[in-house]
Amino acid sequence: MEENEKEKILMHQRKRRKHKIKLAVQSVILLIISAVLIIMYFKLSKNEYNKYTENAKVDYKVNLKENEFYEEDYLDENSNIIASLIKNIEVNFKYNLNLEANQEYTYNYKILAKTNVRKSSNTNSIYETTDELVIKDNQTSNSKKLEISENLTIDYEKYNEKINKFINLYNLDNTTSTLELEMYVNVINKYDGNQINEESKVMTLSIPLTTKTVDISIGSNVVADEGKALLKKSEYENITYVLWIGVILGVLGVIIFIRFIKYILDTRSAETMYDQQLKIILFNYKSYIQKANNAINKEEYKVIQINTFNEILGLRDTMQAPILMYTDENEDRTEFMIMNEGILYVYVLGAKEIRNELRAKSAERKMKKEKNKN
Repeated sequence: MEENEKEKILMHQRKRRKHKIKLAVQSVILLIISAVLIIMYFKLSKNEYNKYTENAKVDYKVNLKENEFYEEDYLDENSNIIASLIKNIEVNFKYNLNLEANQEYTYNYKILAKTNVRKSSNTNSIYETTDELVIKDNQTSNSKKLEISENLTIDYEKYNEKINKFINLYNLDNTTSTLELEMYVNVINKYDGNQINEESKVMTLSIPLTTKTVDISIGSNVVADEGKALLKKSEYENITYVLWIGVILGVLGVIIFIRFIKYILDTRSAETMYDQQLKIILFNYKSYIQKANNAINKEEYKVIQINTFNEILGLRDTMQAPILMYTDENEDRTEFMIMNEGILYVYVLGAKEIRNELRAKSAERKMKKEKNKN
């Protein structure tokens, strides 16, 4: 290989290496800046929240009228009770809201008694009334724990007689009558004015009403939930531009990285391509090839140049002759040959030949671009 040609190769490799480093550095820098900006945006624009849990509980006991069947004055919850023996019901409503951190809020609550009469097969009410048993106006607190407890005595007989009068007056049958005690709690965040607890109705105690002496049971529905309340808004909520800059830089970084990969694939050095192709041939067809230690004197043969290794393989199968291989390490050049009746069939795989082919293709692409422009 001539010195001038070697110098050109080295110069090309240095230029290629510099361009690869330039693209790689640009891509990495843009992606790092992009990641920093995006992470910074989400951290700075993040609001602070206060987690909470809430739960409610209702306890009750049923006070009995004087009777000859029960020795007790009252029965606890989850007991079956004869309706006509109920005097009144003592109910204890408990509601707890637990915050992770202190926060200022206001709260109010109320307890309602709703009587409801409906046809057994229908969900629509025939008759409904609502009484306000407890109303607590807004209270202010900054405690992590909100605890509400209310004790009420429900005159069961009064509600039962009222519903009985309605049913008898209109001669109704096949009806379902209930007394529902509902507790509503509203906890308002003073910071943003929004309600902290999602559901205002925190518990319901459903008491069947009946004029018949049948067993009744009392069912309850209470809330048990968790969530979060806004504690502090971010001071940097108007920095969306930081996110967009980060995204744009990230996209540019990815584009440059793709260009970097494409450049590596498009500008692989002839030497690298030569090494790769030679390794593939030897890996796949080593058993068909005999290595020659010395160059063959071509003057003794009629030389026919073969364009591809596959053609050499085809000739080998046809002529049943071995493929000889001679490699010139200094030239990065390997010849694959088949001798037959004074003819030497030669396929040359070399860095120089690959480079000339690449240059020819590059020149062809440039000509096509110029034609398209014109």
